[in-house]
Amino acid sequence: MLHSRRFSMMFAIALLFVGTSATASWRGSAGVSGALIFSDNLFLVNEANDPEAGGVVQLRPFINSRRSSSRVRASVNYGPSVLWYPGNSELNNVQHVGQARVRTELVERYFFLTVTAKANQQLVNPRVNSGFDAVANADAFRQVASIEVRPSFRLPVLDGRFATVRIDPGVGAVARASTREDDNATTVGESDSSVRVKSGPMFTRVPWSIDWRRRVFDTDTGEGWGRFNTRVGYVFSPKYRLDLVLGYDDSDFTSADGEDRGVRWEAIFGWRPARRASFKFGVGEAYYGETYRFNGTYRHKRWAFRGRYDVTIQTSSSEILEQEVVPLEDAFGDPITDPITGQDVVDAVVTTPVRVDEVFLRDRLQFRVDYRKGRNSAQWRWDATRREYSERDLDTLDNEMWLTFSRRLSRRLSASLELRLLEHTEDQTDAFDYFQHGVNLRSSYELGPRTSLSGRIGRQARDSDRPGGDFSEHRASLRLTVRF
Repeated sequence: MLHSRRFSMMFAIALLFVGTSATASWRGSAGVSGALIFSDNLFLVNEANDPEAGGVVQLRPFINSRRSSSRVRASVNYGPSVLWYPGNSELNNVQHVGQARVRTELVERYFFLTVTAKANQQLVNPRVNSGFDAVANADAFRQVASIEVRPSFRLPVLDGRFATVRIDPGVGAVARASTREDDNATTVGESDSSVRVKSGPMFTRVPWSIDWRRRVFDTDTGEGWGRFNTRVGYVFSPKYRLDLVLGYDDSDFTSADGEDRGVRWEAIFGWRPARRASFKFGVGEAYYGETYRFNGTYRHKRWAFRGRYDVTIQTSSSEILEQEVVPLEDAFGDPITDPITGQDVVDAVVTTPVRVDEVFLRDRLQFRVDYRKGRNSAQWRWDATRREYSERDLDTLDNEMWLTFSRRLSRRLSASLELRLLEHTEDQTDAFDYFQHGVNLRSSYELGPRTSLSGRIGRQARDSDRPGGDFSEHRASLRLTVRF
């Protein structure tokens, strides 16, 4: 059994804060769903190892709610899964999946407070056969929970017309536990503090800012990075802007040249061709090499596009802390809903490997396209993540792609087709490269205003050069959902 008390306590703290801040009405839903899941390869083993077929019984209460007022924005998305494995009772456990967040303006214009709590599953080791979720072969995953408290002080200079000073002393903690008996629970303290001075309306044509930030990955060891930046911009017109950045980095990440600190510079070009379109392009250099930046959005009546590329220094725990477990908005800026049930989404997002507990340089490219018209909706996502570790000779690259198409066939009947691809490669002598894919066909029928019955059939498989690294699984499930 997982260390449920620790995760329940984290969520209780966040939910209590959310609840006490409520002065306006909430909207959302709550309910419970039960599912019967059957797999022909319950532990995702190679065919030569005699795959074991079996069933799983899942019970999942859930709550999805959000509220927004002039001084408070809050959301709760929580859906723990209680799993029973007939014939394998040692695997019975509770998998917490959720995200709670509240941002409140305690003193108007001057003092803000943000509290965020998250829970999800983390892949223990990519070299262990594992699927896209923690139902089959649950031993490959461990429970991860995090909580972050971020107060924010804003001090206007000359009523904000000259500048505004923003001080953010952030603290956080990441807790880990595992379904594996030999994996003890651990807690890692983190902090992320910053001070920023940003110019006001007096500098509309030539805006400027001064930034200092210190991010500590482990408060016991002090491992992390610090940065000091000065930025000066020039606004050519409402459509075009250029920013020049000069700063200094000091980090526990060591570059290939043996450096861990140095001067950095960057030039960022901004372009807003229309009200619904915005793009930023950046190029520069830091002590660990050349840097590039891209951030773009474009929204149309039926289409929405988002793209992003950045380079950051991370650790395993810091990625968990910043991970968006339950995406709150789609590319159109609307709350994300399940295309089958029409309700807010509560689902697990398992981040990609490798999970090595040391500092690494992360390059990440992300693209996302959303489409909707009448009864149809579709989404395409692509993430490419490269991790370069400073202490060990290991570079990894993960290419992930998701494609979903949904259609409402009638007033009560809906269906969707989902495809997910993952390619993992490692640049080292003992490399573990593989390609994994999964496809699911889902349908749902509304039995009544608050009750729905859904089914899913799917297949996932992994191809690997490593002996015994291949597997394939076929899965079918039937789920009954009741909303209160």
